[in-house]
Amino acid sequence: GAAVSLVELGEYQKASDLLEKLVKVIPDKAEAYRLLGEVKFELKDYDGSSSSYRNSLSSSDSIDFDVLRGLTNSLVAAKKPDQAVEVILSCRRKLSEKRQTRQPDLEAANENGAQESRDIDPIQVDLLLGKAYSDWGHISDAVTVYDNLIAEHPEDFRGYLAKGAILKQNGKAGDAERMFIQRPNSSPQRQQRHLLIFMHRDSPREVKEEKTSV
Repeated sequence: GAAVSLVELGEYQKASDLLEKLVKVIPDKAEAYRLLGEVKFELKDYDGSSSSYRNSLSSSDSIDFDVLRGLTNSLVAAKKPDQAVEVILSCRRKLSEKRQTRQPDLEAANENGAQESRDIDPIQVDLLLGKAYSDWGHISDAVTVYDNLIAEHPEDFRGYLAKGAILKQNGKAGDAERMFIQRPNSSPQRQQRHLLIFMHRDSPREVKEEKTSV
């Protein structure tokens, strides 16, 4: 709509004003609040951005990873990394509870040949948690998150890559190199894409642009 067009033109203040009005009247509030959070981030209104992203989360029955990441980035930019960690931990608990309550239904559905619905990737959430801990300065907590990921998903390269990156950032190049060597094989393009997605510290729009260009 008009708000999306304004965002694409870089008219963030006009888009913000329009979206503030739209969220009061349109039925799909989750998407409108998500876009408003993105716009306010571009305007460097980080408190307003995080508030909009929170409203987007509360307006939906499911957890959108882009919204969760946007909220995390806004809170970190607002110098509230502790709140970012708290939000991710809360979402992680909700996802765990949802999987547990849905398991009997999924087993019955599989027996009947029904297709399983796809939820947010829990590995993405843990990677985001590790990044939030890192931004908070809790490096050992971040490494613990990545160690648990590697233990639980040894076949997935993302835990190795994230741990190697944080070790390298903190002056442990040798340990980082060993972690990179241990990681399961994956294409360089895919590894670069995931580093951009999970370790990026710039605006949500720049992350989207880089995702599509990789």
